[in-house]
Amino acid sequence: MNDEQKWLYLEGVPHLDAQHPRIKLLAQNLTLAAGGEPTRTAQLIMTVARDWIRQTSDVEQRGGEDIAGLTRPPHPDDAIDALRRGEDDCDAKARVFVALCLAAGLKARMMPTFATCGITESTPKGRTLTHVSAAVELDNVWQPVELTLSRARLGETGKQVPKELATGKWKLS
Repeated sequence: MNDEQKWLYLEGVPHLDAQHPRIKLLAQNLTLAAGGEPTRTAQLIMTVARDWIRQTSDVEQRGGEDIAGLTRPPHPDDAIDALRRGEDDCDAKARVFVALCLAAGLKARMMPTFATCGITESTPKGRTLTHVSAAVELDNVWQPVELTLSRARLGETGKQVPKELATGKWKLS
């Protein structure tokens, strides 16, 4: 599996996840809590995906890449697995965010960040998937959503998020 194949799989999975009964129920409750207002709904969904799932890497968790349905057989609860565990990586956080948005009736998508590198067997096009964030459409404008940084706000890319004053570094969520 190369990074292009991984991305092609990842970008379609939230549409399936949005059909999971627990994702639908959580999206319905968040929409209700936001009074049905799309921006507030997106903000609440962002808070869930950013703050309820601690940022960690698959390597730290499982010793290697873990993508349900791609690196291992799918399970019926894959859509809510990261929420249940309370920790996962950037693609899982983005996957939860997009699935919840879709289930809430908002347009959303996962956003890849690729780095150019030397062409190898695993990266035939010379691109490595280095990060996954998300975007949500509000008032006909696509807003970036960074889910791995604790101070990120709706509409900010990772580079726009303020660093911690004490350390000069970004604080992971």
